[in-house]
Amino acid sequence: MAHRPARDLLTGPVASITLALVVVITVGLFSVGPRFLSASNISIIGQFLAIPILVGTCAGFALLAGVVDLSIGSMVGVSAAIFGTLLINGWDVLPAAAATLVVCLAFGGLNAIAIVGFGADAIAATLGMLTALRGITYVVVEHWGVSGSLMAFHPGLFTFMNLSLWSLPLIFILVLLVAAVATLVVIKTRIGRHLKAAGGDERAASRAGISVPRVRTTALLISAFGAGLAGIIFVGQIGAVSRLTGFGLEFQVYAALMIGGYSILRGGVGNPAGGALGFLVIAGATNILDLNAINPYYVNIVIGLLLLAAVWLDRLRGGDSYE
Repeated sequence: MAHRPARDLLTGPVASITLALVVVITVGLFSVGPRFLSASNISIIGQFLAIPILVGTCAGFALLAGVVDLSIGSMVGVSAAIFGTLLINGWDVLPAAAATLVVCLAFGGLNAIAIVGFGADAIAATLGMLTALRGITYVVVEHWGVSGSLMAFHPGLFTFMNLSLWSLPLIFILVLLVAAVATLVVIKTRIGRHLKAAGGDERAASRAGISVPRVRTTALLISAFGAGLAGIIFVGQIGAVSRLTGFGLEFQVYAALMIGGYSILRGGVGNPAGGALGFLVIAGATNILDLNAINPYYVNIVIGLLLLAAVWLDRLRGGDSYE
């Protein structure tokens, strides 16, 4: 069957999650009022979402290639710890950022060696990396920080990370542009077709001349790069690093990606636009509860119900298996 990316975008998971976002906005306007869509409230949501959307967009490439990278949360933490340490030791922002990204790419390369080179199970391998990176983060922060946190405030970087454009955080707009470009890459280019082919049917992809190991290695490096960049952004936004920076982020990211149409169990399914919308739906629902002073533990219930709804819709569509 011939692929029609535009039609799939309008009738597949992206359409479903767009409808869910409309519902969330409608509920927000009725339960909260105009302040739900006020510039200040949207700005707060955007500042909060910049890092998860960036991490999810890049981790989505690995999912499309058929690899679950559980190390992304800890990768954000270790990136922030390394970048913050370099800053407090007198490094300029750009060299510190470049060195941090190189280290994160090296960790991503280790994931690739284990998964692609030695055929290790992706969940087991990246879970091991998650644990190791969390330990490294603890060691770095404890050595260079005080009482479990490391202060790394840089005035110029802080100013840039908190700039606004059209009443929206500039970093949020830039991250949305990254997600938009990633969507075009996935649905319009040969790179995207190779990603989906490698994740959807490895044997068929190999017979078609696609180097599945190369595709998956590249996807894992992109995932690590995105998480590393997110750690740098975190330090710029906050000016400090905690031992728990990035803790649990992988669950937040993969919940949003699944709600947005990705599949954890099979590759070749989903695109970054749906993933970004998944984050917006979760953030909107969470914000409604916050503004109504509802117990934050109800957020988990809402996210769980959204995940169940995403699975149900996925089944109704026939699973959106790779074709």
